Amino acid sequence: MSIIKINAMDIPEGQGEVFLERFAQRPHRIEASDGFEGFQVLRPSDERATWLVVTRWRDEAAYEAWQAGRPHRDPGSVTYATGWDVWSFDVIEDASPQGESSR
Repeated sequence: MSIIKINAMDIPEGQGEVFLERFAQRPHRIEASDGFEGFQVLRPSDERATWLVVTRWRDEAAYEAWQAGRPHRDPGSVTYATGWDVWSFDVIEDASPQGESSR
């Protein structure tokens, strides 16, 4: 079953639009990566400052191949976040509304 990788980024108040603009300008290479199944960008709807980019991959090998092919980015160039972490999860169960197929 799929795996999930979550980039959890602490975005200070007032920097959310900067993050969204920079994200929109990304090269879009991930969408063509073998094993990539999709992503979601989640903005907090409460008092939290942590935004999430949730990506779904066929397996760990697909994610690692994409990661290995990415250009190196200097962490100091990320001016919209005060910190970030990558979380990893295995999908154990995946349910969809009746009548819709799941991956």
